Amino acid sequence: MKILMVTPGRLPVPAVKGGAVENLIELLLDYNERYQMAEITVVSVYEKEAAEYSEKYQNTKFVFLKRSKPSELIMQKHLLPYRFFDYCFSVRTGSYFKKRACSFDVIVIQNELVNGRTLQRYLAGNYIYHAHNDTLAVNNRKDISFLQSCDCVISISKYLSKCFSEKAALSNIKTIYNGIDLEVFSRKQCCESRIELRNRYGIKDGDVVVVFAGRLVPDKGIQILIDAIAKIPSEYHVKLLVIGASFFKKSSENAFVKQLKEAGASISDRIIFSGYVDYDQMPAYYSMADIGCVPSLWEEPFGLTVVEQMAMELPVIATDAGAIPEIVDQSCGYLVERGKRLSEQIADAVKELSINFDMRKSMGLNGRKKAEALFDRKQFCEQWFRLVTGRSTNESDVEEKMGE
Repeated sequence: MKILMVTPGRLPVPAVKGGAVENLIELLLDYNERYQMAEITVVSVYEKEAAEYSEKYQNTKFVFLKRSKPSELIMQKHLLPYRFFDYCFSVRTGSYFKKRACSFDVIVIQNELVNGRTLQRYLAGNYIYHAHNDTLAVNNRKDISFLQSCDCVISISKYLSKCFSEKAALSNIKTIYNGIDLEVFSRKQCCESRIELRNRYGIKDGDVVVVFAGRLVPDKGIQILIDAIAKIPSEYHVKLLVIGASFFKKSSENAFVKQLKEAGASISDRIIFSGYVDYDQMPAYYSMADIGCVPSLWEEPFGLTVVEQMAMELPVIATDAGAIPEIVDQSCGYLVERGKRLSEQIADAVKELSINFDMRKSMGLNGRKKAEALFDRKQFCEQWFRLVTGRSTNESDVEEKMGE
């Protein structure tokens, strides 16, 4: 089977600049590399490092489309709507394949609806849309028409499936939870890293570290978390580790990030801004922490950082946002209600966990078990390829080969 995989077009694949969607695509490509489920062609924005890294793949062909430096700068500074760049990317993609008279059995559109409905003008085939966000938040008749024309819509959570079903009257939607590499996201593998990194950042043995990981944007609730940490008396020995940047790798420090640092100036001795961290280094950085926090204000379509923190045996304090209640329950963390008292609720949960080691340990182990049961990369990839190709790998072979 020949599959065309169209990435969102904002970050490169392989995911050398990060990005949740891009990392998930890379998981699928790695799985296909082992099991040869299909002939895959991936369309990605060009990045030199990504192009070099792509050479390791034998079963995937990459088509890299270059974006000018001015366009890159304009996009990072949000001077034009993202959909403008998405449209340009999709037109170039369509033109590329039409010119070469290419054909595919399945065309998978990753997350950007404009890529799908634009590409249909150039390339006929069976379309599958993989939804990672509520891209119908702004209803567009053309988008809805595209979704209804798809053979299947894959959603990453029950919450997101419900959103699409209600807004577009879809009956062809399937939920497949995202997965992560649980062998890499393992606290047991990071004992030495925890000691080395805590020493590097001046974290003492008695300090309890709360970790936030994600883009530093208002919707992620980082400003609320900083306010919560400021409410906790110093005798609790709580520190906050903030992992991330305003727009993934190599992004500049924008006005909002500067505001965050100013807001935390009074407790600067208790806040660590690590900046962007490459995805392969995330387990080591998570290992520094004792508590995870995902204080999202927007409706999270899934919450991959929640799963990563659970896999690292961290109790997780998270808001009741979108699909997060599908992941976190009282056995592995705290679900707090968004509203006027959000920072107080987070502060209370952090204080309780900071003084109760047994609770932290128990919740952490329960979170790990839940991640193993529901959010393993093997399950994600197997379910995805079974749906897209109709083929299935032998489960015992998966267990053996993915552990190599």
